[in-house]
Amino acid sequence: MIRTSMVRLRVTAVALAASACLLGGAASAQAATPGPARAVAATETAKFTGSGTGGTMGSAIESATNVALSYAQAAGWQRSQCYRLASDVRQSGGWFTAVSQVFCQR
Repeated sequence: MIRTSMVRLRVTAVALAASACLLGGAASAQAATPGPARAVAATETAKFTGSGTGGTMGSAIESATNVALSYAQAAGWQRSQCYRLASDVRQSGGWFTAVSQVFCQR
């Protein structure tokens, strides 16, 4: 019985020492490597609308999107920062008229 108690006491002491080392090591590692101050960048967004016509639905949408993208470029946005958000096509006679909205984010 005495030997079993001694073994349990040693196991408990080793477990406590290991826990203390792990916790102390983690705490000192966190304290030793403070993170740099990070500035949170604000996201700028904008929407532009253009209209166009074409002989097919696709060409009318493409024309309207290109007009909206040209408005975005005139405002200082790059084409890679923008994408077509929505478009609407209507047929009038043999032509199609489209309105396209472009969303830009940087």
